[in-house]
Amino acid sequence: MKHWLILMGILGGASAGVARGEPYWVAWEGDDFPENEGWERRMNGEGPALRTLADGVMNIDGLWSTQVDDFYRLNRPLDPEAGEMFVMQWRLRVNEVIGNPLALYDPGVGLFSDQDNELTLVFGVDFVRSYHEEGVVIPLGPGVFHEYEVRSSDMVNYELLIDGYPIHAGEFWTPNFRRSGVDWGDYARGAGSSADWDYFRFGVVPEPAS
Repeated sequence: MKHWLILMGILGGASAGVARGEPYWVAWEGDDFPENEGWERRMNGEGPALRTLADGVMNIDGLWSTQVDDFYRLNRPLDPEAGEMFVMQWRLRVNEVIGNPLALYDPGVGLFSDQDNELTLVFGVDFVRSYHEEGVVIPLGPGVFHEYEVRSSDMVNYELLIDGYPIHAGEFWTPNFRRSGVDWGDYARGAGSSADWDYFRFGVVPEPAS
């Protein structure tokens, strides 16, 4: 969860409490600020980040303070059923991160399953780190957009694709003690960042045939 990240070393609406039972899809495409499309905006620390929205891309700029976190949350049942797969996709460019030189990450994505399993990914300018998986740090080309996709058929194991390529197979962390849902945005207290978000999508789809 967001406040743990103290830096010390097919179609469905974006609404909470939706009953599961069939495939669904939730998509923010940069047409408006997320809180105007069903997401809850959560701000902690010293105040909100500066935001701009242009040409379908939202910039979240919290460089004015390392004690800013400003992110989006949508609580709802998530888990796939037999024959289904959970998919989460986003496109992100991290422009700058300031703060503790040993942990220069700030933007992040949190995924919380119906069964109290958690996956949290945090981003620096040139890497992504799986927060609860020891030693899982994946280098990235700096200064450019990258496309990310998480896939899971059981919300215990997952596959991470970056720019269309399978990069990492890992496991969720448990327990998380938080209701099921998804978070994304300026996600870590103790660092500041400027990052551009192009889209964010998630849902359950039929599992591809092997």
